[in-house]
Amino acid sequence: MAEVSSVFVCRYVEEQKAAQSVRLKRYLDQVTNMNLGKVDLLENSIIVESTPVKVYEIPIMDNRTYVQIWNSSTVRVDAQLSFDQKSRPFYATLARNSQKEPLLCHLLPN
Repeated sequence: MAEVSSVFVCRYVEEQKAAQSVRLKRYLDQVTNMNLGKVDLLENSIIVESTPVKVYEIPIMDNRTYVQIWNSSTVRVDAQLSFDQKSRPFYATLARNSQKEPLLCHLLPN
């Protein structure tokens, strides 16, 4: 699973949103012992919306993959990852305002 903190950058799969992107930040809150983070919506690299989220990692029965969910009451990002994902790109789905949009994401190096 992911490190103690990590940042992912995602682009919309649809070409008409080329100037828009999504940044996912994740960290372990030492006080609550929970994975927390933010989903930042960016336009031309400027944050236009930032939403605090809880991050859940749920192992799948095959023991090789897990689902990572970035969740708040207004925004949700779902991705299925492998335990040996490392820095390989992955697909995710952004759900917001009753719309779902596919994303292609990758982990930023520390």
